[in-house]
Amino acid sequence: MSGIFGLFNKDGAPVDPDLLETMRAAMAYWGPDGGGIWHDGPCGLGQLLLYNTPEALYERLPRKLPQRRLAITAEARIDNRHELCDWFAIPPSERPQTPDSELILLAYEKWGEDCSDHLLGDWSFAIWNSAERRLFLARDHHGNTTLFYCHDAHRFAFASSRKALLALGVPRRLNELYLAQVLTSWPAYHGPTTIDLDIACLPPAHAMSVTPERLDVQRYWYLEHTPALRLPSLDDYVAGFQEVYAEGVRCRLRSYRPVGVTLSGGLDSGSVAALAARELRGQGKTLPAFTSVPIGDVSNTVGTNRFGDETPYAQATAHHAGNIVLHPLTSEHISPVAGIRRSLEMLDTPSHAPSNAFWIQDILETAQQQGLGTLLTGQGGNATISWTGAPEFYSLRALLRQQGWKAVAKRATPPFLLHAYRQRRSDRQTWQGTAIAAGFARRLGLSRRRAAASADMTLPDSWRRPQDKRCAIIKPGRSLLGGLWAMNAAAYGLEVRDPTLDKRVLTYTLAIPDSIFAGSNGLDRWLIREAMAGLLPDEVRLNRRRGLQAADLGQRLLRTVPEMDEALAECAGSERVTHYLDVGRMHSVWTNLQVEVNTETAHRAVTVLLRGLMAGLFLAGPAARKEGHM
Repeated sequence: MSGIFGLFNKDGAPVDPDLLETMRAAMAYWGPDGGGIWHDGPCGLGQLLLYNTPEALYERLPRKLPQRRLAITAEARIDNRHELCDWFAIPPSERPQTPDSELILLAYEKWGEDCSDHLLGDWSFAIWNSAERRLFLARDHHGNTTLFYCHDAHRFAFASSRKALLALGVPRRLNELYLAQVLTSWPAYHGPTTIDLDIACLPPAHAMSVTPERLDVQRYWYLEHTPALRLPSLDDYVAGFQEVYAEGVRCRLRSYRPVGVTLSGGLDSGSVAALAARELRGQGKTLPAFTSVPIGDVSNTVGTNRFGDETPYAQATAHHAGNIVLHPLTSEHISPVAGIRRSLEMLDTPSHAPSNAFWIQDILETAQQQGLGTLLTGQGGNATISWTGAPEFYSLRALLRQQGWKAVAKRATPPFLLHAYRQRRSDRQTWQGTAIAAGFARRLGLSRRRAAASADMTLPDSWRRPQDKRCAIIKPGRSLLGGLWAMNAAAYGLEVRDPTLDKRVLTYTLAIPDSIFAGSNGLDRWLIREAMAGLLPDEVRLNRRRGLQAADLGQRLLRTVPEMDEALAECAGSERVTHYLDVGRMHSVWTNLQVEVNTETAHRAVTVLLRGLMAGLFLAGPAARKEGHM
């Protein structure tokens, strides 16, 4: 995906072009195919261009339209181009040369700041209205884009990469609550906050208007408000899903450079690959697929209902499709610690899943080396296309069978009593089994904060219906998942696209009554299994076990003991790190892993050791030691 950036001097002072150049230089790798800068008076805009679609070759951004007193910059792939071209009466002969930014601009002129809900795809943009001295920014419904901003009384700045904002000298003041939420796997950090108190994120499905007097952020789309869909038969639900999902995949194949796919052994990426392969087969093309392969036996690190080696199932999917070229990747040249350090370079923030960094980077690196421009994934499928159903919400028998008597008692307990119980719990119960330091957790009142969030029926930590549970996974209007993929992919000159998070797929699947997902035979994830009949081999389509990412993590860490010891020593030697992290607990997990690699020690290596290590290396890193930073 391309990148954008810009400045607006709210006090009316002319924008310094050198500052725009500073922003461009800081995130230059976002634009392997060019870009530009425009400024006029108090506003300046920039773009870094990646040729992500055939029409992108005709992008010339930023662009000023003097007669309309508008200027625009955008990073965009608009998926409903045909509909919009019809709406705006663009002749068929001109459509191949009409870039997506032109459609955004036409939509803005027709619908004003309500234009966002008329655009499908992955996009973010900024439009400057010089007549009103007003800057309008918006981000797609739930796509793989990102947009950060900062402001004070005099200036507003935005960029796809926080590197551009940091290059302006924005202070690095640590958001301690955000750090604690990442360390304890509390997803409340999804949304507008970031690890930096002075940098905010514009979440998906949000738009903002900036004037000299005000900054208004509004959410324009609520997936949670999707009404239930009632159809005559199960076959009707399947047919409707097949149509919507196939279109979600098809429109994401519009790429200037060749398309590839991440392929696990499961239903999500497997179905994306199967549908993409079917479409490309009609064009006489093959589909490169990339599968992470463990370096040794992982049978002792996965449970009975999981599998750690995705290879046999990925091979079955590739063979069944016929035109999928499978590339198994062992990623032996990227250690887990090296993957974490590289992630910090790209993201400038600690993240929730550093244990996956090495294989994700290997896939992106290999795709880049093969000359690909687009990589499909099915990362968002768990709560959309392959939702299991949640009968425990409407059947105490199902709840008892799945979770036991304690869960039944909890469901029967009035919310106010549950809240009182949570408030009395020890602080230790929120952060035990993590790398967070006890004193830091207590100082924040972390357990009390989380208990309060769980008791508040309006917050995403609290759910009482199947739809609530699904939205807690999808995180509509606040998810960071797409932004993380965008930042990772930008470093490799790629665009990552996820059909399972297409707005139409999200809306259709959330509208289906929960009981439909179990089907008539009680098979979990019934809808996707039924829809993929004939497209996926039955050994994949009907498999009830789930894959475990980085199941060989323990073995990989044991191959790089000196590197791991050095990274832990770096953390232990920093007073700043030990203020926030229990490095002793991290050392204990590391010691136990070296004694024996099993399900428990491998799990704690993910949740305590590597999650803590990424936070520690961030806190001890060179950016944090700069004068005026953190």
